[in-house]
Amino acid sequence: MNLDSQPSAYVLSTPLGPGFSSECITIAAKRGSILVIIADRWDSETDSHFEWKIHFDRDADMTKIQANFNQGLLKVTVPRIRTY
Repeated sequence: MNLDSQPSAYVLSTPLGPGFSSECITIAAKRGSILVIIADRWDSETDSHFEWKIHFDRDADMTKIQANFNQGLLKVTVPRIRTY
């Protein structure tokens, strides 16, 4: 998984193996600015389970997470809260 820390957001991206669909992916925000991502394929025994737990700084806006899964690439954007 790649994590790109940009001024306005954290952007995570990772390719998943063939056969994954958006229905195979669960994304959950937890207390303490923790993001949990699980990708499971029940029809395959190899390369079929991935799990990540990412801890963010306090500037992560965990209420506005966006995710996109397109052509085997999962991209998750966590906006940063502007501090003045």
